[in-house]
Amino acid sequence: MHSYPLYYEQPYQKTHTATIVDIIDGNLILDATICYPEGGGQSGDIGTISGVQLLNTTKDDDHTIHHHVKQQVFHIGQQVNIELDWQHRFHFMQMHTAQHVASGLLFTRFGIQTVSVHQGERILTIETDAASVDQEICFELEDLVNAVIRGNHPVHYEVHTRTSAQSLGLRRSIKVEGDGVRLVVVEDVDTVACGGLHVANTSEIELFHYSGQEKIRGHIRLIFTVGQMARQQIRKAQDAVTELGVLFSAPLEDLVEVAKASIAQAAQTKSELRRAQQAIASLQLSSLVAHAPLVASIPVVYWNVPQDIDMKDVAQAFPEHEDLLLFAAKMVDGRLLWLVGVQGKASTLFDFNTRKSTLLSAIEGKGGGKAPLFQGSAKADSAVFFSTCKDLMQ
Repeated sequence: MHSYPLYYEQPYQKTHTATIVDIIDGNLILDATICYPEGGGQSGDIGTISGVQLLNTTKDDDHTIHHHVKQQVFHIGQQVNIELDWQHRFHFMQMHTAQHVASGLLFTRFGIQTVSVHQGERILTIETDAASVDQEICFELEDLVNAVIRGNHPVHYEVHTRTSAQSLGLRRSIKVEGDGVRLVVVEDVDTVACGGLHVANTSEIELFHYSGQEKIRGHIRLIFTVGQMARQQIRKAQDAVTELGVLFSAPLEDLVEVAKASIAQAAQTKSELRRAQQAIASLQLSSLVAHAPLVASIPVVYWNVPQDIDMKDVAQAFPEHEDLLLFAAKMVDGRLLWLVGVQGKASTLFDFNTRKSTLLSAIEGKGGGKAPLFQGSAKADSAVFFSTCKDLMQ
């Protein structure tokens, strides 16, 4: 049983009293509805039905409209009152109309065809058939669409046979079968077959804003915001620019260059800091080696690595020493990071591969590596690690 689609006749109707004619999998089937079902890149309507939250509206393969309610407290034959979330509905009507205007202008002005569209809660995307779209074209398109908005172009519907619709030379092929083809006409701008809902005049779109682009399937997908979302996006960007201007003590016209210079300086400072940290690790290890006890004339170092030295700097400093057995440990976020270095003649004192299983079991750890460096993590503390390593020395 199909719900009668009142939304085509009265797209601005916000409330309606309907009768439940069926309940399928907890979804309400009504005799008539103002709720537009999800499809064609457009979200389904939400709101309330007799005070119960309407989560979504969908249509199945038989064109039956399903009203997805949060709680199934209804019965067949019951009269219910639909109240649309009008802000949600109107937002999608604005976006859908803006998409027709933008796609129409992309085709007529720039020869760019629309492949697919998606209308989200905040953004509108148009996937084009172009492999690249210059930024200048995107800004020109934005200006053209906003000119159409200011031009107060009426939007209306026409129903055609398939033959008469095809004779109009539409920019997009007709996707429905048979006659009764519903055309959306934005006067003097675009005509296309579409089953969605739209505003009655382009002025109701309010504002159209180009937000960026991305590559998808070898095509360029353009990203836009519309109406209230566009205003929010522009103001958010303005707030960010203003705050960055304060942070960098720079006017708008100099902000990008000042930010680039600041980032370059930060990168240089970070590089210098890394070199300094590596040098500190190298100096500390050299000092430890100089004062380390010798076993068979080979220095053996047990190093509790301080927090300001990175374990990767320890690993980089280790090869500077010709013969060295190093056991290093550092606590990070409650776990022990361990390192075993066996350089040169130190292999006669400690064979990691034959000791690995016993060591990892004792420290509840994991890891490994390739001579001369072995690394990993463990649950045990450094004292257990050092004690176990000492016991495992040959």
